[in-house]
Amino acid sequence: MTYTTIPVKREIKERLEKFKGEREWSSFLNDLINEVIRVRREESFRKLRELSLKHLNEIEESHRKFRREFSLDSR
Repeated sequence: MTYTTIPVKREIKERLEKFKGEREWSSFLNDLINEVIRVRREESFRKLRELSLKHLNEIEESHRKFRREFSLDSR
């Protein structure tokens, strides 16, 4: 397995080391990436669900309006 270095500011490395604990850097960074992906997916799903609900509510309201205003009866 090949390893590499990633230049980061000292302050950033110190913050990361606090979260890393005793884990190896590769394992820690992989877990960090997986967590970011999970959070982004959840946020995207939440936004999609909100848009879908909004869209469904608009369709429902349009249907109600149509039923109120449209009539085959010519009264």
